Amino acid sequence: MGLIAILLFGLAFVSGIAGGLMVAGFTFFAGVLGFPARAMGQFRKEAPWEAIAAGLFIAWACISFLWSPYDQPDQVWKLAIGVPSFAAFAFAMSLLEGRWKTRVEAALLFCTIALGLFFVAETITGGAGTMSFKLAVEGGAHEGADLQDLVNKSLGHGTALLILLAGPAAALAWREGAPLIGMVIVGLAIISAFGFSTEINIVAVAVALLVAALAYFQPRGILSALFGLVGGMFVVIPLTLPGLIGALPQGLIDAMPTSWVMRLEIWSYASEQLRERLWTGWGLDASRVLGGPAEVRGLSFDLLPLHPHNAALNVWLETGAFGAMLLAFALVMIGGRVAGAPRLSRLQAASIAWVVSVHTVLIMGSYGIWQEWLIACTAVAIGGCTLLGARRKA
Repeated sequence: MGLIAILLFGLAFVSGIAGGLMVAGFTFFAGVLGFPARAMGQFRKEAPWEAIAAGLFIAWACISFLWSPYDQPDQVWKLAIGVPSFAAFAFAMSLLEGRWKTRVEAALLFCTIALGLFFVAETITGGAGTMSFKLAVEGGAHEGADLQDLVNKSLGHGTALLILLAGPAAALAWREGAPLIGMVIVGLAIISAFGFSTEINIVAVAVALLVAALAYFQPRGILSALFGLVGGMFVVIPLTLPGLIGALPQGLIDAMPTSWVMRLEIWSYASEQLRERLWTGWGLDASRVLGGPAEVRGLSFDLLPLHPHNAALNVWLETGAFGAMLLAFALVMIGGRVAGAPRLSRLQAASIAWVVSVHTVLIMGSYGIWQEWLIACTAVAIGGCTLLGARRKA
């Protein structure tokens, strides 16, 4: 498993500079090849109720495809096979010990720092390296697309991987007596977050810094509260968001970036659609076909561009209130297990809070909840967090 993890971190670097999408495939194979079959025996003594709860949500989401208007079952297989393999990789990482664990820690630091240096350079040059690649290898933008937008999208996705890894990598450097390197890693993530016109990365870093700091001082309490809060968001946001949007002053809306005004329109439309099938939802991936044309500030866009750009709305829209409650229950169960871990250290708690906060911000404000590349990136980052548990006494 140690060799597999080292190879994955090397491939994650390559994937990150290419936009991050390939992380899903590499993590899938890493989870399959490194599946900790021997460790499964421990569950004979105590059932993994947290995994069972998460599995129930995934099963319900897959079943909901039966009544979805979307006719391509790709997402069913990605959820049913891909997500468990991602989780298997993170679990296998937690079992590493000795020299191989030390080597994997070095690989995590290398991957994160290398990604940070690359994205800072691209931030300074406006994505010159990525643009040159797209011109030389891909022939530029396809018809109807803007090359700079494609460059920013690719680099923004890759930066998401960097931001996710920055928390556990910085904590690891701090634990090993190199706090300056840890601060450099966080600094690289902050600088990169401000590049590529991807505001959600800035929000993710800001929230992660605050929550990670709180978790360091109150590890178990903050982690329990964090998972409970995220679970509650999946239940409450779809019920309250339409009213909140309607209460926004017009002056504030006028001052927002166009991309955020579009999000408000998308969220309002998705809220209207989910009311039609409140309990069971429209079915997995229904968001792909439920949209319609709209216009904001003279710019045309789709009211449901693949997904609602808000995970809570996404879950309610496609899996209904049943799905939202199953997911909330799973998150509360997982939070209790994580917060009660006997070897939980302060730095590990801070790194977990960082990763959970970043992932939550990204899926609540921009990316789709089913996007396998982001789930895989988060699984890799969680694997990094497992390296930070308190050392066993000799």
